[in-house]
Amino acid sequence: MDKFGFQILMFAITLIEIIISTSLYFAVNNSIIYVIYVLIVSSCIGGHFAIVSPEFNKIFGMDVGPELYGLTGNFIGLASLLGPLMTNFILKKKKDFLVVFLISGGLCMIKLFVTLIFDESEKFVYNERISNLLEEGNNVKDNENNEKIIDEDE
Repeated sequence: MDKFGFQILMFAITLIEIIISTSLYFAVNNSIIYVIYVLIVSSCIGGHFAIVSPEFNKIFGMDVGPELYGLTGNFIGLASLLGPLMTNFILKKKKDFLVVFLISGGLCMIKLFVTLIFDESEKFVYNERISNLLEEGNNVKDNENNEKIIDEDE
């Protein structure tokens, strides 16, 4: 990632996802191509996990970045629940998987647009109120280096 940067890698992964999403419908007739498509999609998912976490830490800092990245994991679970429901809803209305794949490709295009407008050089400076909200419920103390640590004994 340091060689190419987050934006270029995310752009490449998203472009691959758009191609796969919009052509998978036609690839299901050939089992070898279908397996290759599944492997490519799995690689894209792995790529997301590999590059997004360090980017969160770079933008939001080491004290908030991991927490926010952890929260995004909740959306993966939500998508796992809602995806089949939405697919069934679309299939009842349109009776064609092509619509499902085209919607997936459209969502990837939105992600591509967001990736293009994302400014990698900007840092998110959070104020003390956000910091307090994230630490709420935790027993947080400062150590001798003024770093915040969570005291789990209390």
